[in-house]
Amino acid sequence: MTNEERQIQETLRKVAGAVDTPSFQMPSQNNVVQVRRRSVFRSKKWASIGIASAVVLGLLGTMQVSPTFAAYVKSIFAQEGFDEGVQQAARQGFSETSNLSVTDQGITLEVKEIIADPAQVIVALMIKQSDDKPLLPTYLTATNAESNAVELLDAKGAVISDEWGTTFEDNAGFIRFILGKKEQEPLPKTLSIHFDEIGDRKGNWKLQVPITMAKTTAATTVLPVNQTQVTKHGLKMTLHQIVNTPTATRIELETQWTEASKKQLEQEAKQLTGKTTNPDYAPFLPYQQYRLGYYYEGADGSKGKERIIYNSYSIDRYGHFRWINDDDPLPKGKAATLVINSLHKAIPYDMSVTFHPDELNKKPVIQQVGEDIFTLKSIKLAKDDDSGKQQMEMEIDVLSKDITRIYLPWWVLQDGQGTTYRAKKGHQSKGPVDQSGRERASYKIRLEDSGHWEGGEITKLPEKITLRLDAVQKKYPLEWRIPVTHP
Repeated sequence: MTNEERQIQETLRKVAGAVDTPSFQMPSQNNVVQVRRRSVFRSKKWASIGIASAVVLGLLGTMQVSPTFAAYVKSIFAQEGFDEGVQQAARQGFSETSNLSVTDQGITLEVKEIIADPAQVIVALMIKQSDDKPLLPTYLTATNAESNAVELLDAKGAVISDEWGTTFEDNAGFIRFILGKKEQEPLPKTLSIHFDEIGDRKGNWKLQVPITMAKTTAATTVLPVNQTQVTKHGLKMTLHQIVNTPTATRIELETQWTEASKKQLEQEAKQLTGKTTNPDYAPFLPYQQYRLGYYYEGADGSKGKERIIYNSYSIDRYGHFRWINDDDPLPKGKAATLVINSLHKAIPYDMSVTFHPDELNKKPVIQQVGEDIFTLKSIKLAKDDDSGKQQMEMEIDVLSKDITRIYLPWWVLQDGQGTTYRAKKGHQSKGPVDQSGRERASYKIRLEDSGHWEGGEITKLPEKITLRLDAVQKKYPLEWRIPVTHP
């Protein structure tokens, strides 16, 4: 096995543990806001290698394999670590290799392989020395400048989508672009790459790579559905179509609240006015913060794993969304049913508990709201790895039958002097279900002084603290069944 092959395999082994973090955006008074819901990788095995200052929300595909590597494996995308649909498409010959590379300052940037269909474009890149030897260890994790661009262009040369600040790990990098975010979006014709910096070397690396999609487009089928269902909460759901591409089965859905339901949402918005640590956005939570749960059912009644539809694109500020959601391709010719079985919706919540940190660390504090039970387990000072400043770290357990998510801005901590602390980081883990059917969720949250934009140093724990929870996301059952057999 060559060094190049070993670098690619090592990179794929390290791609793990994608993080799902909320991204709140305050809707403009005049502009439609796109609210991104999740990271691009469907599988938790994926973590974006393409990150600089933020998680890259797309992956592109153009890649060439060396003759020795081609003998070892037909396609990089056929290796373990990619979504099963991508592996399957690669094994079926839908990936394209490329002989294109550019060298400057003794560093070669090479497009190895591309896999592109109407759902997504995924690109694999390599960086190496011009003599084909691996880069020095200092380049094994070479974060590129934010000015570095990877773009998809249409037939007229207009930018369809772009990604900035790619990071290479072990000299290999992967980028994914999700297609179809906009209605009537043209298919990409060219992958455009322009890097100004690799590692500590400034230079000029430019490539224009043709994207061929004739084969994958011919293998793509569209199942028109155009069915509508209204939930008891007044959410109107319209399933437009199911698209089957070589790499994915895509749900294309549109949702909006009925006029009658907006009266209740307006009341919820009033309850949230001035609440949370993001008070400007809080009144929009009842309208915008919701998701749908679904699974696929086989002809024999077997149920697939329940998933959440995440990728939404705002049409207005009041919860009118387009959704596109990709799964591994459905088996051809086998009867299947799409079951949309749950609505996960943010609602106002009223939980407040006052405690003394010294006493809490000796004995947990328990607060019950309805059937939900909150256990405050500990609070301490902890050094933040990024800023080096001391912050507060708190551990909380929540037992609930229907709370599925609590986002960081919804926790509010105040001391006896009126200082408010916001949750900066958090970790959530799920535990067992108790005898009453309540699932345990454990939260570890890092809090900083919200009076400082970058978070001030916390030198000691306050004597008295009030913890408030202003909103939660709850799950409500649905039952909408749509036949979606892949022809």
